[in-house]
Amino acid sequence: MSKIYGLDPGTAFVQVAEKNEKGEIIFKTIRNVFVELSNYDSDDIEQILKQNKWQYVKDKGHYYVIGSDSMKISQIFPEIEIRRPMKNGILNKGEEKKMLIMASIIESVLAKTEDDRSVVCYCVSSDPIDGGIDSLFHKNRIAGMIKGLGFIPKCIDEGMGILFSERPCVLDENGKEIPYSGIAISLGAGRSNAVLAYKGLQVIGMSCNRGGDYIDQKVSEQTNFPLSQVVHTKEKKLDFNNIDYDDDLLFALEIYYKNLIEYIFLNFTKKFKKVKSQFPGPIDIVIGGGTASPPGFQKKVETVIRSLELPFQVRDIKVSKDPCNSVVRGLLTQAIISQKRLGSKEVEKMLE
Repeated sequence: MSKIYGLDPGTAFVQVAEKNEKGEIIFKTIRNVFVELSNYDSDDIEQILKQNKWQYVKDKGHYYVIGSDSMKISQIFPEIEIRRPMKNGILNKGEEKKMLIMASIIESVLAKTEDDRSVVCYCVSSDPIDGGIDSLFHKNRIAGMIKGLGFIPKCIDEGMGILFSERPCVLDENGKEIPYSGIAISLGAGRSNAVLAYKGLQVIGMSCNRGGDYIDQKVSEQTNFPLSQVVHTKEKKLDFNNIDYDDDLLFALEIYYKNLIEYIFLNFTKKFKKVKSQFPGPIDIVIGGGTASPPGFQKKVETVIRSLELPFQVRDIKVSKDPCNSVVRGLLTQAIISQKRLGSKEVEKMLE
């Protein structure tokens, strides 16, 4: 039986979506981090890893614990460094174990298939507008990992995952909704991605090297709070409906969130003007991604966007009800469509 998945290999998390026999969407998430355990007797450490049921990779006598388990180890043993196989939305060029860890994580959430019609739709960042590295190397490396598990890979820009999940619309001359038309933005950890599409066809795609990690780093620098405390506050306490302006940490988080939204739309405006696209009516804006999770975020976005001079009319602004899973849900939609379109010759061509 064919397997069909959406896969979002994100900087902070790797996520997978699939449908079960009841047609319900099931999500799997693993934190995209790892630690190396060294200076331990190899026999003892492997026994401990198995007893604790920690997810790990063994390579040439070295042990690497991956996912949330690695975070627990780092908290207990502060001298053990948390490492990331990805940085700023792509494979981390400064991490020598990136391929080993990413391949292991992807295999853990997908597993191998023997069916030649099984499809995985995954995403990469659009071309960066602020000097970042492009996604070409990253895209092909991830495709190779997916093929190695027996799947046919299909790749789309990350922002299109939001578009297919959240279904923005534009009104035609008669006031009728045209679906899958508008602006979709994915706010991730490493990068933010934005696309403009019409009837599901991408018109503009861009990314920037600012996302959740950028906010965390800037707030930590400005307030002198440890990065871990900034992340904890952002994930557990930040509420745009109720900002305590006497709290430097919360105040700084709001400021840098506002800065991120402005930065994205000012640069998107430049791209829009350059392309000279003319839509028939006001455009929907839909937003997802983990960085869009704090309560009250939609109201914050609306306030910032309405204050900007944009070269297009805005019809509605919507933040996903499930922002953390919005990208991978859209990827699953495309994987299902791609699998239905496959013929035997297309399968052979895609597996080359």
